[in-house]
Amino acid sequence: MNENIQRPMTAKEVSELVGVTPQQIYMQVKLGKLPHFRVGNAIRFPANIIETHLFKDCKNENEV
Repeated sequence: MNENIQRPMTAKEVSELVGVTPQQIYMQVKLGKLPHFRVGNAIRFPANIIETHLFKDCKNENEV
């Protein structure tokens, strides 16, 4: 099995990663702002994509 493949994240895991509530993550899903997929009724987030997507607009504290 490929060791580079990461397990999909739940909304709770994503929310803990960025410091918001799971409800705020679900709102971003509803607005079409977060890449996700469904497994039955559950929403999952591709771990390798979500981290780059969430932090793409963040600037280094040394940048102006």
